[in-house]
Amino acid sequence: MPKETFFNLPLDKQERLMEAARVEFARAPLQEASIAKIVKLADISRGSFYQYFEDKEDLYYYYFEKIRTNNEQKLEYQLKKHKGDIFNAAKNYFDEWIFEVLKGPHCEFYRNLLMFMDYRGTAKVSPEIANNDEWVEKNKQRAEKHKEKVASLMDIIDTSTLKVDDDGHLSMLIKLVTGMMFTSINHAYKMEMHGMIVDIDEIKKEFNTKLEWIQFGVTK
Repeated sequence: MPKETFFNLPLDKQERLMEAARVEFARAPLQEASIAKIVKLADISRGSFYQYFEDKEDLYYYYFEKIRTNNEQKLEYQLKKHKGDIFNAAKNYFDEWIFEVLKGPHCEFYRNLLMFMDYRGTAKVSPEIANNDEWVEKNKQRAEKHKEKVASLMDIIDTSTLKVDDDGHLSMLIKLVTGMMFTSINHAYKMEMHGMIVDIDEIKKEFNTKLEWIQFGVTK
């Protein structure tokens, strides 16, 4: 998370730094991103940068958190819209999210994030999948905030038609559906890497088929 000095900056300077982060992290994955380029774009000194953030990783995941907050709100909206039906909510959320990830204003950032993400990165991006105790210990505040958000989403889900005995089972279902979303996105990226045309409608169709298999089963 940013240091207090960042939040004390005028709003236009905060936005300028965030825009510099967007440009640089769209250009290169975290490992190859350059602080020198970020401070040049933001028109600040390197020393000032370290007054606002611990390092480029700190800035990177803060930038991602700002994007993710918007996505979590969209998922919550879909759950409420579909009266807690996790499958219809996931279907409609994925319809929007895949377009944002592949074609939206943050598409290059998402591509670098998801294609070059290691296990440590997964723990920060999606701790519910990684289940990384070490990350939770080092990032207690962020982990607690994420835990509260997941709990609030779980409260909205209608479990009356689900074969779940407790919150642990419901959490397993959420991990399964979330993991399928990431798998579908990575499949699209691999197709692009091999020079193949990515048909977003086809990716949606495959995701919906998997979702229906979970909901209704595979056997006839």
